[in-house]
Amino acid sequence: MKRELAGAAKDLAAYLKSQDEDLAEVPRGAAARPAGKSPATKAASPARPIPAPAPAHVPVEPADMDSLSEKVRNCRKCGLGHARLNAVFGVGSPKAKVVFVGEGPGFQEDHKGEPFVGRSGQLLDKILETVLGLKRSEVYIANIVKCHPMKNPETPEAHGNDRPPTPEEISACRPYLDEQLRAIRPACIVTLGSVATKVLLGTDKGISLVRGRAYDYPVELFGPGHPIKVIPTYHPAALLRNPNLKRDTWEDMKLLKSFLETGKI
Repeated sequence: MKRELAGAAKDLAAYLKSQDEDLAEVPRGAAARPAGKSPATKAASPARPIPAPAPAHVPVEPADMDSLSEKVRNCRKCGLGHARLNAVFGVGSPKAKVVFVGEGPGFQEDHKGEPFVGRSGQLLDKILETVLGLKRSEVYIANIVKCHPMKNPETPEAHGNDRPPTPEEISACRPYLDEQLRAIRPACIVTLGSVATKVLLGTDKGISLVRGRAYDYPVELFGPGHPIKVIPTYHPAALLRNPNLKRDTWEDMKLLKSFLETGKI
C-alpha cells in the first residue's frame, strides 16, 4: 500500500513553504513560537509526502455509519488516536448529496468531537445557508483524519498546537473516509483547502491552481460509470485571514449549487 501511495506523493514541506491558504487557523491572540523553540514532541514531522488516493476497494455492503463511528472512536492505528481527546467522526445527513471534507480537527473540534465548530465552522455554516440555501444538517461534514494532529501531543489543552497530518496518519485514517462516502453515496465532494484537495485528487497542485472547476473522484467507490464529482475550494480559515478569497469561494459554491440543481457541470 505504501509503495502505491508513494508514487504520486509530494513533499509536504514544499506545500508548507509555498504558503498555501489551508494552513491550520491560528487562534486570535496566539503568538508565533520563535524558531528553534518548539517543545519536544513525539509527533512525526509533517515534512513528508502527501499520499495519493487509496486504490479502489468496493465492499459487498456499505458500512453502517454507527458501527463505523464506533470503530473510529476505538481506533489506535496511529499516534493521533493515543493523543486526541475526542475522535471527530463527522456530522450531518447520512443521505446528503454533498460531503464537505477538511484536513483534520483542530483544538475546538478535538474538545467537542464535532468537525468545524470554531470560527471556520461558523463561516462554513453561513456559506451553506447564504449560497446554497442548506443547513449543516442537510449536508455531511468530515475530515481526512479523524483526530487532532498536534505539534506537541502532551499539551492537548494548548492553543496554536495544530499541524498538518503526516502521510502515515493520512494512510491510516483514509479508509474511514471512503467508507463514509460509500455509505452516504453523495453526488459531490467539496474539498476544503489544499491538503484535502491534494489527498483526494492525488495532485501536487495547491488549491488556488485547481479550484474553479469540477473533477471526477479518482477512486471508483461504486464501480465504473458512477463517479463522484469533486469541487475544490478554499478552507474557511483562509477566508478569515484573507477576505479577498471570498469571491472565488462564492463562485465555487455557485458551481456546486448548479450541479446539485441540474446534475450537470
